[in-house]
Amino acid sequence: MGGSLLLHVSLLGGLGWQLPQVRAPLEPPPIEARLLAPPPKPAPVPPVAAAKPKLAPPLPRPAPPPEAPAMAEPPADVSMAVDEVVAVAVAPEAAPQTESRQAEPEAAAAEPVAEVVWPPLNPLPPRLDLRFQVRYGLARGEQALVWINEGENYTLTSVAGATGLAGMFYRGRFVQTSRGRITPRGLVPEEFWDQRGDKRSSARFDSANDTLTLTPVKGAPRHFAYQGDVQDALSLFFQFALTAPPPTGPLSYTVFNGKKLRDYRYEVRGEETLETELGALRTLHLARTADGDGQFEIWLAIDRHYLPVRVLRSDDKGNEMELVLLSISP
Repeated sequence: MGGSLLLHVSLLGGLGWQLPQVRAPLEPPPIEARLLAPPPKPAPVPPVAAAKPKLAPPLPRPAPPPEAPAMAEPPADVSMAVDEVVAVAVAPEAAPQTESRQAEPEAAAAEPVAEVVWPPLNPLPPRLDLRFQVRYGLARGEQALVWINEGENYTLTSVAGATGLAGMFYRGRFVQTSRGRITPRGLVPEEFWDQRGDKRSSARFDSANDTLTLTPVKGAPRHFAYQGDVQDALSLFFQFALTAPPPTGPLSYTVFNGKKLRDYRYEVRGEETLETELGALRTLHLARTADGDGQFEIWLAIDRHYLPVRVLRSDDKGNEMELVLLSISP
């Protein structure tokens, strides 16, 4: 209270007011204090109770006749059905939103899916027999290549053996077989066998999972993964025949060469005319680009189903092998 009095005195006297220089303190003015009774508290307002409707006294219910059957109890899901009806009545705008969400997948499913259209394959006879002369260093031999088309499946078999004096030094036969499917995009190998004398290896292709399992002559099976289309050492020849390589531009193939998977690129060197046992043939010359896996060149007969007429290849040791066409039947 003293602070409050000083504040009032300073306001009344101004900022320059000072206490008088007297020795005896001045008597403060008398202050009259009266005690007043506190105002009465308002009476608490009682909570408003929800008005209950006055129900009329129930009317006497006539007793059912003795012969009337008792009413069955309602099923347990009646309350659920009532709640659903009430929910729809309270929020009628929710129904159109649900219909629109359900209609979206139906509209998306109705859209046609674009299908990949592959160029038509070159027609090949149900069976083709090709016979080649083989030159491997000083050795000579022959190779027979048989193509069998069984509708959606194919079988390719190659049998090679030494002839003449070379047969005295190189005994046994070299047999390769490729089996698989014929699809709109060409050949899809499924099995491949390689047998040299009494040594045999095999490979299985799983096109659904893009994997290849090789069972070698010795050792445990080996697994390879690839992407896209793959060919083997035999099917590649007839993949050329079915798809007719374009006259220009590089070509790329993933090929299983009997031991491993390799990615090969070929350049088209244009048309050339070759003199063969069948006469002069127009050919398309393809050559594999340098890849550290030896040289490979092939000449395809343009007017004879793009079948191989000449094949020239060499391994990484410099050994060269050449195949020259002798006959085609039919």
